[in-house]
Amino acid sequence: MENINFALMKNTNRFEVINRIYREDDVNRNYLTQNTGLTGAAVTKIINGLTADGFISEKAYYSDLRGRRARYLSIRQNRYCVIVLYLNRDSTTSTVTDISGNFFFSQSFQMNWKMFDEFAIQEIIREAASHIPPQSTCIGVVCITPGIRSTDAQFVEKEAPYFWNIQKVRDLVQREFRLPFFTENDSNAALLGEMWFGKGRDSNNVVLYNIGKGIGAAAFLHGVLLRGYHNSSIEIGHVSINFQGPVCACGNRGCLELYTGLDNLKGKVEAFDTRYGTDDTIESIFVKARGGNENCKKFVKEYASLIATGAVILAEMFSPEKIIITTNEAEFIDLTSIVDSTKDAINTRIFSLGKQNIKIEASNLRKDGYILGGISVAMQNYFCIGS
Repeated sequence: MENINFALMKNTNRFEVINRIYREDDVNRNYLTQNTGLTGAAVTKIINGLTADGFISEKAYYSDLRGRRARYLSIRQNRYCVIVLYLNRDSTTSTVTDISGNFFFSQSFQMNWKMFDEFAIQEIIREAASHIPPQSTCIGVVCITPGIRSTDAQFVEKEAPYFWNIQKVRDLVQREFRLPFFTENDSNAALLGEMWFGKGRDSNNVVLYNIGKGIGAAAFLHGVLLRGYHNSSIEIGHVSINFQGPVCACGNRGCLELYTGLDNLKGKVEAFDTRYGTDDTIESIFVKARGGNENCKKFVKEYASLIATGAVILAEMFSPEKIIITTNEAEFIDLTSIVDSTKDAINTRIFSLGKQNIKIEASNLRKDGYILGGISVAMQNYFCIGS
């Protein structure tokens, strides 16, 4: 018994209750007792503590699901908030949101990792912090970035593509603002946002497919987010789909991202313009396709077919209940054609999984999913690590 960390167990149980309230509808004390393995006394103690601390609220209501009156548990609004920095490839977004997902502030800047400036980040955080409501307590700053998020010096010194110096951001936040600081990979964060606020709430085995300038993925299996050794997500974009293809920056040949990452479609766009006598950008092609332009629709359909290849690989690897498709820095993409092509590819190209009826859905959160995932990161660290 001496090896049991009772404080950690207590906080883990508290987070499990919080997680249930976020992810499930119609949650009350009896439901938690029946579905968590906790005793009624333990549930009562946890609920009373979370209510007293201001994390949740409880109110009487009539449950249509159970056909009787009950006391409904929900995440309390405005009492606690999180600052989320989404440091993407070509932009920076800072937000303030309460733990129920209400946005108090959001602002974006065209500043990438090569333009990193400690004073600029300081001003960005200071502006966000000034929008924290007087009645709210900030439980931390969450920094979301593409790729590896390790603060190990060997990765800081290696100038990998799209790599932010997270250690400098961490030092600044802790020195200037004295707030807890947490990090997360962007695909992982987007998936956590889906699991608490979006299309993943009804499933425990979900893969998120993150397309746009970069191609990434994340997996949530049997209630657990899969993490790599350096807390990275699934680098599906650097899986080779053509072993005789061009050399990628990662050292591999014929990576999926070389054919589907929007930054790598310049040659295809130029060929498209030459063929049809236009002067389009990738953004305008997608917009025109949505407007009904037949040539642009054909271009998008071909792109969607290539994107579907990555989804097939993910389906083969993880056999999920659901694949959620979202975008990074590509809000102009209409996901309908991507979803349709992915469904067709999985139904026709995966022999062993063809009858498992994997659901393919477009995210309804998209960019907000990354920010809302930051709430999950902050809450888990607060209860399971930092509290």
